[in-house]
Amino acid sequence: MYILSMDCERVCLLLDDECCPAYQLAAVRELAAHTTVEIPLVVINDETFRLREQSPAYLVRRLRSWGTWAPVCGATAVSRAIRGPPSYDERYHYSTVNALDDAAVVRCSPHWEDDRWRSLPGPVIDTITAETDVAVRFGFGLLTGRILEALEYGVLSFHFGDIREYRGRIGTVWEYLADEPSAGVTLQQLTRRVDGGRIVAVDDVPIGPRDTYGAVKRRQRSILGELLVEGLQKLNEPGFEPMVPESLGPYRSSPTVRELGRFLRKNGTNVVRRAVAGNFVTGNKTRSHQNETQSHHVDDSS
Repeated sequence: MYILSMDCERVCLLLDDECCPAYQLAAVRELAAHTTVEIPLVVINDETFRLREQSPAYLVRRLRSWGTWAPVCGATAVSRAIRGPPSYDERYHYSTVNALDDAAVVRCSPHWEDDRWRSLPGPVIDTITAETDVAVRFGFGLLTGRILEALEYGVLSFHFGDIREYRGRIGTVWEYLADEPSAGVTLQQLTRRVDGGRIVAVDDVPIGPRDTYGAVKRRQRSILGELLVEGLQKLNEPGFEPMVPESLGPYRSSPTVRELGRFLRKNGTNVVRRAVAGNFVTGNKTRSHQNETQSHHVDDSS
C-alpha cells in the first residue's frame, strides 16, 4: 500500500459526540491507512441536542427553522426510529478507530455567538494549536472565531455540494431537484462565510434518473475518505494554496412548496421503482434456484 509522507501531519478531530456516524469514522480510517498522519487530539462537543432531551418549545422552534422541509425531517425521524438508520449513518464509538487509540480527548461546550454561529473556548483553541497542524470538523456546527486562523492549515470541513454552484442546508437536494447528472462534495478550509470557504479538494458522484435521494447521499459519503487524503496531500505540496472561489452559488435554507412537491414525487417514484426492481430480482432468483448472490440495499428515502 502506498503511504504518503507528510509535513502537515498532526490532525485534530472535532466531533459532536463520542458516537459518530459510520461514514465519518470510515473517512478517518482511510486517512490513517493512506497517510502518515497522527491524530493526537479529539475535541468532543459537550453539548447534546438529542431530541429526547429537548423541551417541546425547542423542538417546535427547530422544526420551524426547517421551513417546508420540516415534514420530511419528521418522516425521516419516524422511519429511522422504526427501521433504524441506513448503514452509513449508524453510530459507533470513536474508539473503534484504531488510529485514535492514543489520542487525548478534550470536551468543551462552544460559545454561541448568535443563533447560528459558535466559537470554541480560548483554552481549547490553545491546546489545539499547540498539539496539531490542522483540524477536521465533523461537529460543532457553524464555527467562527479565532480557531479559523489559529492553525497553520486551518479547519477543514465537508459540504455536500460544490459550493461554487450549490450552497445551503439540505445538501444534495438542490442537485437532485435540478436533475443534475452529478452531485458535488467540497472539502473546504473554513472562513467566516457559510459554505464559502477556500476549496482544498472537490469531487462529485453520479445521479442516475432512477436514483433515490438516499442513494445519492450514500455515494457522497462514500468518497469523504478519498477527498480527505487528497486534501491533506495537497496541503503538503510546496506552493499549494486553497482556491478562493471566483463565485459562490446562492445560499438556500429550504425548498419552496412547489420544489418540495416535486421532490416528493421524484423521490417517491424512485423508491417504488427500486422496491419493485428488488422484488423482481429476488423473485427471479427464487424461481430459477440460482446459486449466485446479488448485493443490494435499501436506501434512506431522505
